[in-house]
Amino acid sequence: MSDTQFATDGPGAAAALAATVAQLADILADMSDEQYLRKPVGVFQSSVGGHVRHCLDHVSALLSGVSTGVIDYERRERGGKIETDRAAALSLARSLVENVEQIAEHADPRRSVVAITMFDPSREPMRAQSSVGRELTFVLSHTVHHNAIIAGMLVTLGVPLPTGFGYAPATIAHLRKAECAPSRS
Repeated sequence: MSDTQFATDGPGAAAALAATVAQLADILADMSDEQYLRKPVGVFQSSVGGHVRHCLDHVSALLSGVSTGVIDYERRERGGKIETDRAAALSLARSLVENVEQIAEHADPRRSVVAITMFDPSREPMRAQSSVGRELTFVLSHTVHHNAIIAGMLVTLGVPLPTGFGYAPATIAHLRKAECAPSRS
């Protein structure tokens, strides 16, 4: 892959992340405060709010790191307002969508950043050299993964889901292709 191809993929990843967070915001708008806070939900021990907060923390870390050069995924607000107040989470999600869209327009996906994350609770967080583009794809994948968990929780709670919520882009592409495939009879 050439540098030119990679540079054009960065805005695509940012647009996909913005769309994924916007879809999460739409879900937040359609559920009740009680559904947001309930735990356990079926087999899930956490609340929808806990997963939403976790996702929005990662998006916030990415946005902060694009400007500072250090993306610290360990700086989180566990148990705070975003986890317990659906309206605050909705407001933050909508704000983050706008900020992620700015990355698509202005950030160089090849720009070097340091990502900080913990892999072992008995050690200090690891610092790894990365790029804005790579971290965009990580946060997109991470958000989709948590949206899939949230989708399972929402089904249990009886909240209707939009088509494709919680599915990876590759899965959606595969399903679309399969719909067009001739049947084997």
